[in-house]
Amino acid sequence: MSIRTITTTLAAAAALCAATGLAQTGTATAPKFLVDPNKPAEVAKQVVNAQGNVTVKAEGGKLVYTVQPGGNDWPGAAIQAPDGKPWDLSRWGHVSAKITNTSNEKFGIGMRLDAPTGWQDTNTEQTWLDPGQSTILKVIPGYQYGFQKAGKVSANSIQCVLFFLHGKGNAVRTFTVEDLCASGPAGEKPPADPNSLRETPAKNENLFGRGARFDAKQLRTNKATAELTADKAKIAVAFEDGGWVGINPFQYPWNFKWGNAVQMTVKNTGTTPVTPKLQAASGNDRTDVTGSDAPLAPGAVGTVTVSFIPRNPWVAEVGAGVHSGHRAGTGTKFENTRVTGLFVYGDAGSKFEIGEIKLVATVANPPAWLGKQPPVPQDEWKNWTQTMNENFDKPLDPKVWNVHTDNFWDKRTHFSAKNNIVKNGTMTLKYEKRRGFHNDDPNETWGDKGQTDYVCGHADTYGKWTQRYGYFEARMKLPTANGLWPAFWTMPDRGIARGPEQWRRAATENGGMEFDIMEHLSGWGPYRFNQGFHWDGYGAGHKAVGSTWAYVEADKDDFITIGMLWLPGLAIYYSNGRELGRWESERVCNVQSMVFFYMVSGGWANTPLDDDELADPKVNSDFVIDYFRVWQRNDLRSDADGYQPNDGRWRLQSNATETHTPELLLRVTDAMREEAKRRNDAVWKK
Repeated sequence: MSIRTITTTLAAAAALCAATGLAQTGTATAPKFLVDPNKPAEVAKQVVNAQGNVTVKAEGGKLVYTVQPGGNDWPGAAIQAPDGKPWDLSRWGHVSAKITNTSNEKFGIGMRLDAPTGWQDTNTEQTWLDPGQSTILKVIPGYQYGFQKAGKVSANSIQCVLFFLHGKGNAVRTFTVEDLCASGPAGEKPPADPNSLRETPAKNENLFGRGARFDAKQLRTNKATAELTADKAKIAVAFEDGGWVGINPFQYPWNFKWGNAVQMTVKNTGTTPVTPKLQAASGNDRTDVTGSDAPLAPGAVGTVTVSFIPRNPWVAEVGAGVHSGHRAGTGTKFENTRVTGLFVYGDAGSKFEIGEIKLVATVANPPAWLGKQPPVPQDEWKNWTQTMNENFDKPLDPKVWNVHTDNFWDKRTHFSAKNNIVKNGTMTLKYEKRRGFHNDDPNETWGDKGQTDYVCGHADTYGKWTQRYGYFEARMKLPTANGLWPAFWTMPDRGIARGPEQWRRAATENGGMEFDIMEHLSGWGPYRFNQGFHWDGYGAGHKAVGSTWAYVEADKDDFITIGMLWLPGLAIYYSNGRELGRWESERVCNVQSMVFFYMVSGGWANTPLDDDELADPKVNSDFVIDYFRVWQRNDLRSDADGYQPNDGRWRLQSNATETHTPELLLRVTDAMREEAKRRNDAVWKK
């Protein structure tokens, strides 16, 4: 490579650092080029892990990648050091390369640094390029996907650099890689992305009023006036017909993760009664408009509380895409982690003063029947029978619960019975950083030599208890540590006759469905979670519908009570006995289903896992389940419902590993059948 090329690259790297505002924590050294495209024979030795439909060759001072149609979903090839040993790049801050799309179609491309420990330990950044477009992709070891902290790769041991495309193509796609090098100062930190910065008030913290940072520039008006009083302790507002006052965050959007409502204190300073109203907004998505409970008389003081919980529950509406949402006018798309403003409304001619505005967490006031009956009219309770009453007041029954299973999700959490803690009437799935074998099995091969660095408990009823239709309810306390992904959900379980293979027993085709009753990303805060339905497999035909904006109230002990009413052609989700959302369709699941309580890390829109938080006893990293209860409508009872014949040993759901052999699974003894029948008869004789 010529001196001119090296000089140009250095200048480009320096310009890139300046443009992106990288924090410089060390002294920059000359870049280390990881491959020389002017030496085709050496390049050929450095190309590794190429899929069959991917070729790489050196041409014109560049690496030319050619990807044929079909093949892998993530087609690509990696570059390793000439001697095949890991690179020690600890003298530099990042690895970068210039990527150019030389195809006729737009595509997504990723650049990944791999540690010697395997594909689980990688850092990736990605971009989308139009035909002919170029960009510089850069990966900082220890960060990924928008420079979020990941901690999976160390700069002193990088096995290879992988370039890959997103998805299979229908035509040949090509791209070039230039100036693949390590550059920048050692210890480099990523720039702060202004789009990711948030102001995160605590519960009951003022957004305006005592202790709050506030500037008159945060106010905006339309057919209204708004001014700070002389002592700056209040906002005096007056309205014309159709007027409003907007209140913006001080600098960055608010993250309201620690609350489920905003409360405003007002005093009527006019001569006629007023009904102040309040609304929160995240971009174009807004909460309902909420007014004071009653008009305020002149001189009276009152409060207005706008809840993030919508008045109208969401109603699923299946569209043409893979993932569908809910019908217009139902539910909400208000984003609590990116709140761009508040809107205050008043009737024409009204005047009042705003005293305080604060983030609050309203507390649930559950109905007396919650946890005792299904959410149907009282005169129908006689038609229902309780079929599961797990209060976790004794050790888990191994003929009902499995505490081990496969990890299909984050690939870095192993499950251990030690982290499933049944004590004081609760089951706690404890998440922590502790290296160990998956499923407590020293013969396990999954992960790094069968081990991963994070651990949690698990519980499911696969092969041991199932039900089709009914009402399923759990009372739970969610973790608050960042980066955790707990859930309460169901999957089909068609029984032993289908064999041990998960894909047959839990297939979401042929009437099967995944019910996500409560799926939480802890970065959202403890008052929001996702609910959904998934069906027709997880491949090309996969479909889903639901809402990622399910807001709830916790009770006085910080528990939420979430349930699902499942009937033929209908599924309704509840919180504290109040409907959250529903889907009415012939496609609603009609297959026996098992229940899961699980927690791993990650998720599709979460905050990064934080090791310091996991080690902090003041931060909750536990998923706590107080009870799990199920009822069945008598006329929907099936002989397949309830306890299944089993010998109490735990079962994996995978088709690769099974504690029992298929022959043993199918050879259920009469004693096992009799015990399952006795348990089920006892339920229905109550």
